[in-house]
Amino acid sequence: MDPDLRRAWTQIVTPEDYEAHMASIGQAQASAELARHLIRAACLAPNSRIVIVGAGTGQMFDFIDPAIFRPHRLTCTDLNPSFLTQLRKRLGKHGLAAEILADDIEQTALAPDSDLLMATLLLEHINWRCGVAALSRLKPRTCAIIIQENPPDISSAVTPGRRLPPSIEKAVETAHPVLVPRDELLEAMETASYALRDTAVREVADGKKLVSLLYDRLPGQP
Repeated sequence: MDPDLRRAWTQIVTPEDYEAHMASIGQAQASAELARHLIRAACLAPNSRIVIVGAGTGQMFDFIDPAIFRPHRLTCTDLNPSFLTQLRKRLGKHGLAAEILADDIEQTALAPDSDLLMATLLLEHINWRCGVAALSRLKPRTCAIIIQENPPDISSAVTPGRRLPPSIEKAVETAHPVLVPRDELLEAMETASYALRDTAVREVADGKKLVSLLYDRLPGQP
């Protein structure tokens, strides 16, 4: 992980500023809609193990019916302990039980073989190819990835000129997320023995889109 991005997400960005920003640009709401779609599309059996890596503060749980998670075993991870504190409170508010872990996906200590592994707007903040390799080593039966796509006139992950909460404004002075090209991600996942099953798109602010990609692990893989 780029040192400036690591510093931004562990020392600079506050949970309050992060949530205010994500809600204001519609990405919190869109992420929740896509997560609901992905869980339904995955066709999980009861008591399936769902792992959400890079879960952040769990803001999406404010925009999704928690009943969709209750038949399953839920694990949530993030790099930032203060985000996990907020996540723990939010899960309690919604009556959800989960294993909550501080974990770095690039050096993950997670147990493999989950039924559904979800990564929302995570790959943009790490070396995404290393991230794909890490996800594939965890060998989930299905893997759900949500990425951001921009209109042609915006190359940076954060829209130039958009008013930002103070800690995010400070973070983006040195930390620069990198968008993941969808075609390259598709190719990398295929190389990692994952086949695309489902794609969905939601529009967000500034002409951007969030795109969900649901992959199945190919049969016969070790």
